[in-house]
Amino acid sequence: MLDLSKYQSIGEALRDALIQYSNEVCLIEADREREKERLTYRDFKERAHPLSKALQDGGFSAGVRASIIMTNQSKWLISAYAIFFGGGVLVPLDYKLTPDEHWQLLKHSNATVLITEYPIWRQLSTSAGRAAATNVQTVLVTEAPANADLAGAQRWEEFRRAGEPVFIARKRQDTACIVYSSGTGGRPKGCMMTHENYLEQCVAADIDLSILAGRPLPQYPSNKPCHRFHGWFFRTVYVRRNGRTFAHVASRIRARSFSEIQNHLCESRSSRLEKLAERLASTL
Repeated sequence: MLDLSKYQSIGEALRDALIQYSNEVCLIEADREREKERLTYRDFKERAHPLSKALQDGGFSAGVRASIIMTNQSKWLISAYAIFFGGGVLVPLDYKLTPDEHWQLLKHSNATVLITEYPIWRQLSTSAGRAAATNVQTVLVTEAPANADLAGAQRWEEFRRAGEPVFIARKRQDTACIVYSSGTGGRPKGCMMTHENYLEQCVAADIDLSILAGRPLPQYPSNKPCHRFHGWFFRTVYVRRNGRTFAHVASRIRARSFSEIQNHLCESRSSRLEKLAERLASTL
């Protein structure tokens, strides 16, 4: 286990975790009842580093902001790590927002890089809001058809460079991520979370989840942006830094798939709210 008190940033901790647990299974991606992919920590690193190198060759540097608009999938995780390795600031956006809302937040966050899926990009590329978000200079699109018009975007799968990227160190007080609220209480607001925020949350998670040591952990399906974000933090920081297997499942997952990969930590939003209500009631 890594001692997070010795680390300054998420990228630094993840970098060491990928080396220390290189031969262990890092990620299992499943959709419905079919396992799509299984990656070791070494596999994960070998996919993320060429992406990080390509970003750096394109001018990506410390403090540059990069946004991800994607559904649950392994490319989300790989892209996030590549951003952190290069010293960037991650801006995760809810894929269910409208194209105009996406462009408004991309402009507000001043993100220069956008990583998204082809179906989402098809809508974004034709939205009138694109014209105002001139800060977005690089767009990477996953799983685009061979003959598709990418409207100025590049294929994520081909955006690679040979050679090792340079690890860009960050400090605990530096911003790691900008998280936007869903806007249910008015206009969406961006919360700037530091590397220290996440490292300390990870230490707290160790205390609560130490009983599950050695067991695979799933990303539970959620349709709420804040829940998906906390799922991102958990799978990005806690799972890989402890050498745990992360079972990455799509939102359409069936219960059988969880049992087949022997997950031991999965609870729905309603069950978690019920537990919270019980705790509050016991204190009144």
